[in-house]
Amino acid sequence: GNSISGLTKMRSGLSDLSIDSISCNPLFRLGLRSKSLPFTSTSWALNAVADASVQESQNENKESDNDSVQVKVPAKFKPYPFPYHKELTVRIESLTNLGFGIARVELDETLGEDVALAASGSTSTNDNGNEEADNSEQKKWVIFVPNVIPGELVSVRIYRNYATYSDADLLQIIEPSSDRIEPQCSLAKICGGCQYQHITIDRQRKMKTMQVQELFERLGGFDKHEFPAVLDTLGTDEVFGYRSKITPHYDAPIKKKGRRRAQNNGDTAVSKVCEIGPIGFKEKASRRLVDVPYCHIATDAINDALAQIREDKREEARQGLLKKPTKGATLLLRDADGVVETDNNAYVNTTVKDLVFQFQAGNFFQNNPFMLPKMVDLVVDAATKESAGGKKMTHLIDCYCGSGLFAIGSSRSFDVCVGIEVNEKAVEEARDNAALNGIQNCDFVSASAEAIFQSQDPVRIAKKDEDEKDLLVGDFPRDSTVVVVDPPRKGCSEEFLAQLNEYRPARVVYMSCDPATQARDSKFLVSYGYEIVSIQPFDLFPQTRHIECLAIFERTLE
Repeated sequence: GNSISGLTKMRSGLSDLSIDSISCNPLFRLGLRSKSLPFTSTSWALNAVADASVQESQNENKESDNDSVQVKVPAKFKPYPFPYHKELTVRIESLTNLGFGIARVELDETLGEDVALAASGSTSTNDNGNEEADNSEQKKWVIFVPNVIPGELVSVRIYRNYATYSDADLLQIIEPSSDRIEPQCSLAKICGGCQYQHITIDRQRKMKTMQVQELFERLGGFDKHEFPAVLDTLGTDEVFGYRSKITPHYDAPIKKKGRRRAQNNGDTAVSKVCEIGPIGFKEKASRRLVDVPYCHIATDAINDALAQIREDKREEARQGLLKKPTKGATLLLRDADGVVETDNNAYVNTTVKDLVFQFQAGNFFQNNPFMLPKMVDLVVDAATKESAGGKKMTHLIDCYCGSGLFAIGSSRSFDVCVGIEVNEKAVEEARDNAALNGIQNCDFVSASAEAIFQSQDPVRIAKKDEDEKDLLVGDFPRDSTVVVVDPPRKGCSEEFLAQLNEYRPARVVYMSCDPATQARDSKFLVSYGYEIVSIQPFDLFPQTRHIECLAIFERTLE
């Protein structure tokens, strides 16, 4: 029989595209006969992948009526509670925030006391900081499975055991969900960018709403009756062809001997050339790359440029012209108003409603131009709404402001807006963007978000009167000041939240790219005397597990 050596799996999250994480089917890679392993049209997620760090050790033989497959067990495999490649039939209960299905199974009492204790444990955390096994039911063990939908009955095969849960490959869908569809992209079964292409868009959005609700209840510690129900996830009709930035990768080129070439002194020399392997994105469960010539969630302009860029890069390798011929690299394709830029340092212009934003192509800027105007509108609406006492909001502080999107987008509704960003280059861009759009009541400061409330630097805006006193952030009237927060995935620091509590603005408008950390931070804000007014998820990246979420907090009367 054929052998698959050193099978293991490494779960990885998405980076700035993101198209970052899915595993290649060994049936395709190693050419196994279909009779050797169960494989049907629904068993495409059979994704145990060899990891270079794992050494081969012992063999496991699996007998069948007419055939057998010899499988080498990874040296570091832990055989409890399940042996390597143990096959099970399980029902999928829900999905993790990484998009993996959760199943729970009864453990055999003969497996031992240690395993039983682990099975009765609680939530643990994986390497990516995401919640993992919650084995609250006595002797029920959690198994994570890719490419499934809650409610489905599936056949799986164990390939790794952890202290409190196991990872399994999907072998077969026994009872498919009515929401299961055929992915539009032929690479969706192996490319890590889209976890949900096999699910209808309506079901995707319902799942995202439910996930946000559960996160606020579990990580925020709120009873479902203590805060408003999460609103339906808001999306647009553009569920493919929407992404305005992708970052394909390639690994270190393979060196090969080139042609002999005549030198000026009459001698000959062999040129050093390289060949590039896959140019694309990470597989689902390993760090290997899958070649992606066309990305279905990227814009048409990006895909039009992608083919030529891939060929140009391969030709550079063949000609020995790569800047770093011994290392891999990440490419950039940024679609800015229909023009695709590949230079990280080049400046591009993007229009959001009637505002123009200029920024370096490699810098952060939201990557769905169809959803972005709706997000800005909702932030502005939330920030400008009168207080419960009928007071008009007059001052805005935009923390983690980037290139000034929310501050500039809200400026026409406020007397003064101040943005703060740790990235000095982004602050320069924000100031330039304010000038580009004729905005005179915005200033931007380069510092950590924690520093804004104690800053002694005067706010530099156009004064109505030359004798007007310099204005400090500390001088802003608290009862009519709104703080907009749009932190990175890790959320707000406790130091920032404590200073926000001390500053006590009338309202906090919190946009998040990770509802898990947003729910965690919400617990602090509520304890400081703020109440949750609304929670609105956005389907900023359809076909993927990612959720953007806007939560509004109002200071209660003291």
